[in-house]
Amino acid sequence: MKKNKTGTYYDEWTEHYMNTGYGNVIQAHRPADVNQLLDYIALNANIKDGMQILDAGCGICGPAIFFAQKFNIKITALTISPKQSEIAKNLIEENNLSSKIDVMVGDYHHLDKYFEPQSFDLVIMLESFGHCLSQKKVIAGINNVLKDDAHLYIKDYFKKGFNGSSKRRSDMKKIMKNMNKIYSYNLPDPEETYKILRSMDMEMIYMQRNKLPLFNDDSVKQFEKNHDIDVFMGGFHYQILEPLELYFKKPGNIDADII
Repeated sequence: MKKNKTGTYYDEWTEHYMNTGYGNVIQAHRPADVNQLLDYIALNANIKDGMQILDAGCGICGPAIFFAQKFNIKITALTISPKQSEIAKNLIEENNLSSKIDVMVGDYHHLDKYFEPQSFDLVIMLESFGHCLSQKKVIAGINNVLKDDAHLYIKDYFKKGFNGSSKRRSDMKKIMKNMNKIYSYNLPDPEETYKILRSMDMEMIYMQRNKLPLFNDDSVKQFEKNHDIDVFMGGFHYQILEPLELYFKKPGNIDADII
């Protein structure tokens, strides 16, 4: 597995995101009202009172703080960036939520190092799954720490298939490579993700295109303009990705007799 550079990336770039339109919620696919985004996630991830939740790739805990204010839950927030952890802890303390959110620095490829099996009712990955270097390793770790009949919710960008003319396919590959390099990403393939989840007997509740209306003054475009980022290298603006949501259930005893 390649060396994970995501922590270094967010140590350097987190404050740039915070100061360039994102605030405390570093989510690219969003409407104008960030609370609409967070309400949408809470609804689609089926967050409920009493849950033990793992936020894998938590950023600076903007979403976690919102959920902890709204629900009687306990959130373990995991980030690979020490800088993000420092900022998150300060925000949590400012909001008097230290008893509900626990932030730790760690790599979500190695969940078995930090957590006992069957620890969580829900694992959420909010635009963090795309940073993983091994989908299989990450999903296996999530499957291990989820309780029986618990759920995984992923909200992220996934790559589209390469199609059309040979030039279009070639250009799309260049753009995707550029995006992965600039954002320390590894755009996942939705079909491959689905196959891995099903290979571990996780049951699909839904897999759908994100239905959130996007803000016209695109925060991504503004962020890239402010920081001289040109994913498309001044040219071909092909659609290379699509925003998806995945909600899967870890079943209980899969060897039980069918009644």
